[in-house]
Amino acid sequence: MIVRVDGIGDALCLVPLLCALRDAGHELGALLSTQNAQIFAPGVFVRTHVLERIPWPAHGSTLETYKIARTQARLAGYDVALIASEEPEAYRFAKEAGVAIRVGFVNGWEKPLKSLATRRLLTRSIVRPASARRAVEHEVETLFRLGDGWHDEPAATRDVRRLRRALVEDETECRRDDRVALQIVPKAFARPKEGFAEIARTIATAYPVVVVGSSADRDIVHAAALAADAPALVFERVADWRDALLGMRAIVTPDSGAAHLAGMAGIPCVDLFPARRDVVLQTMRWAPWAAPSRTLIVGPEPSGNGRAVLAALRDVLDGDAR
Repeated sequence: MIVRVDGIGDALCLVPLLCALRDAGHELGALLSTQNAQIFAPGVFVRTHVLERIPWPAHGSTLETYKIARTQARLAGYDVALIASEEPEAYRFAKEAGVAIRVGFVNGWEKPLKSLATRRLLTRSIVRPASARRAVEHEVETLFRLGDGWHDEPAATRDVRRLRRALVEDETECRRDDRVALQIVPKAFARPKEGFAEIARTIATAYPVVVVGSSADRDIVHAAALAADAPALVFERVADWRDALLGMRAIVTPDSGAAHLAGMAGIPCVDLFPARRDVVLQTMRWAPWAAPSRTLIVGPEPSGNGRAVLAALRDVLDGDAR
């Protein structure tokens, strides 16, 4: 059982580990959240248990969904739980579900009391830094260490053909789209309507663009699309959003689930990070994994970001990115 009750991007960083475990012959189940449960292709997991998270800044999930998922997991009779989470609830769940072998993370001396409590719920613990300033490896590499001993692969794969199989069941049904998708994530800018409008307008001078977002961000999506005289795509379901982005020519997005989807699917990506003290370490940890990409540090104000984004986009589409 893979335990990852966080966001979409967090779950996508598991894809190389899932590939290694599946190809080693393991039958996989997962404990996911309502936010990320639809991001994987059907068939990746034999069974999926879903928790409804309590809205941030609270922690944990609703009692009803926890009880249902725990009962399902007990009946499934898992041999091993790989817990890819910082949430105490995730570790408690694996223990209460009766899983005999439980592997997860502790923070060592950075958080000694939390580490001690977590170790009591595990049969094997892996130390990872608690502070983002001390995390010097990619999140994919950190999560891949959970599988040590359960497969024979020395490193997380960057083979896009393998990675995409965790995202799309049938490539023939993946509709190709020659447009650049601009993903809306409001927290990226102090004034998101103006910030995304400028980027959309600038991209549209060189490439066909479509503005993408969730129904919760409908107003910002339509404002950016109007500024660029471009179409807008608003999604209610994560699976529909995933399927649309998988066919795009490129993706421009603040660091988010869309960047990690691009990274695992091999879609050229410009990944925007807000300017902050630890931004270099953040880009090391969260950059798109296996796709041609540029990580770009952007300011909170709109002015100037559009030109920088367009230059980075030209790099990834012309083959000059990694």
